[in-house]
Amino acid sequence: MSTKKRAISDTLILLIVLVVLAAVFASASKSFRSYDNLSTMLNNMVIAGIIAIAITPVIVTRGLDISFGASLALSTVVTAMLYGKGVPQWLCLLVGFVMPIGVALFNGLMCEYLNLLPLILTLGTTSILIALGQVLTNGRSILMITDQLFYFATKGVLGVPFPVILLVVVLLVYWYLLSFTKLGRQAYFIGSNPRAAQLSGIRVKPIKVLLYLAMGVVTGMASILMIALSGVGYIYHGDNLTLPVLSAVFLGGMSLEGGEGSIWKTVIGVTIITIIFTGLSLLNVQFYFITISQGLALVVIVAFYEIRKNRQMARSR
Repeated sequence: MSTKKRAISDTLILLIVLVVLAAVFASASKSFRSYDNLSTMLNNMVIAGIIAIAITPVIVTRGLDISFGASLALSTVVTAMLYGKGVPQWLCLLVGFVMPIGVALFNGLMCEYLNLLPLILTLGTTSILIALGQVLTNGRSILMITDQLFYFATKGVLGVPFPVILLVVVLLVYWYLLSFTKLGRQAYFIGSNPRAAQLSGIRVKPIKVLLYLAMGVVTGMASILMIALSGVGYIYHGDNLTLPVLSAVFLGGMSLEGGEGSIWKTVIGVTIITIIFTGLSLLNVQFYFITISQGLALVVIVAFYEIRKNRQMARSR
């Protein structure tokens, strides 16, 4: 099967899984079919959705950054602390927006120019960021509710909430970037064969750092959105973010070996994970069982793609 046909087949399978899950939960719970639940689901998937979209090209180029949850959480903490000390709201939000950009840039530079393993580096970064947040807050949340943030979190245009509009904008920008630009083609080339890409004149390291940086920009947006939706800065905001994002991305067919994956399949993956979380919650399944199901889904997904890849390699010999 050609790469293009396989990609189409994978997308159809994901769509079928999505429809089946939605049908199962809709039949099991009347609340699942309600407009209010649909609206809640859309809002719930925005933060995980935009980060999953932003991490997709990073993984396409064989990069990885798992510190986004800790980076977002520390950003909300610092933003709320500054606001509580009387710093103007616009400056608080600016600082909160810039912090994840700095973290992502640091990760990108360390990975590409010091050749550190992305998983190990960003795991260490995560630990440092969470520890800093704990020192600053002793694990407590910090209230930050303003009229402007409340308006952004609850209002919209033509009935479409601003957070959902943000998700659509990020989706379209990244889809265009990966599908129709020279940068997107270079990203896939780098992921498929970094050495060949470098020999062909592609500036591999700067491009990969740029994609890390872009992910930081989106994480900065997500941090502002998180504090707008929750009304608090909290160092544990990211605890329930990392697993759903990575599960969604790998459900969409991403590979740590790079060179494959698409924005649309990532979005379908996010939607499936959101449906599972919402459906199980409405059925009163305890939270830790939901977390177990997400972790199990990630293991099964990775195993499935690995087995299929090994079979394809065996056939090609």
